[in-house]
Amino acid sequence: MNADRATGSDATASTTHSSRRTFLARAAVTSALPLAAGLLGAGEARASGVLPDYAPIPEASKGPALNDRGYFVGRIDGDLHWVTDSSYQAMFLTTRQGVVLVDAPPTIGHNLLRAIEEVTRANGRPRKVTHLVYSHSHADHIGAASIFGRDVVRIGHTETARFLRRDADPNRPAPTLTFDDHHVLEVGGERLELAYHGPNHSPDNIFVYAPQQQTLMVVDVLYPGWVPFKNLAVSQDIPGWLRAHGIA
Repeated sequence: MNADRATGSDATASTTHSSRRTFLARAAVTSALPLAAGLLGAGEARASGVLPDYAPIPEASKGPALNDRGYFVGRIDGDLHWVTDSSYQAMFLTTRQGVVLVDAPPTIGHNLLRAIEEVTRANGRPRKVTHLVYSHSHADHIGAASIFGRDVVRIGHTETARFLRRDADPNRPAPTLTFDDHHVLEVGGERLELAYHGPNHSPDNIFVYAPQQQTLMVVDVLYPGWVPFKNLAVSQDIPGWLRAHGIA
């Protein structure tokens, strides 16, 4: 993993979003209540207001402030940008020939189009998404893939294609271009390197590297300054998930 920047399903930026701060603080207190009740007895805990200490939420884990449409778009480096709704995120690369998008989370949905329009209008690049890279097959990361139309080139691992053909979900069309181990995607003078290093969070989860911008995207694996999501045990291969960190 490049030491300067990385993005995963819970990667973050340093700008604070007050509503997210409030939500996370309340969630932390709520999660501590069962322990307090067990130590003091439910009634006694409520009466005393005593709760166990918990570590403060790191500033870098609170995410950036969202705009009035519910998203944040920011530059990573050069023509590489990211979009988040404070839970999920996508990455896109603007080129002379069109936009290369990595993932399409349904929670962001049409805000992806708005974010891309905002950036391409400012830098004078074409706004049409011509290529869509799937990090893996899970619907929470690519469930808005259908909004980009039929003409987009969809790239994914061969296992991703197998899963999506099996699922037959119209919101997640199967890749039109697949690879087994490595694939170099070059569009409009820009480059992404796609690599498969075995099962980790899922059987098909890939590494997406932008060499010019020195940026690596590994979804549902990297959590800078934070802990893994609570359902880590649902990962396809926990030893593989741990090994992915070393590979990164």
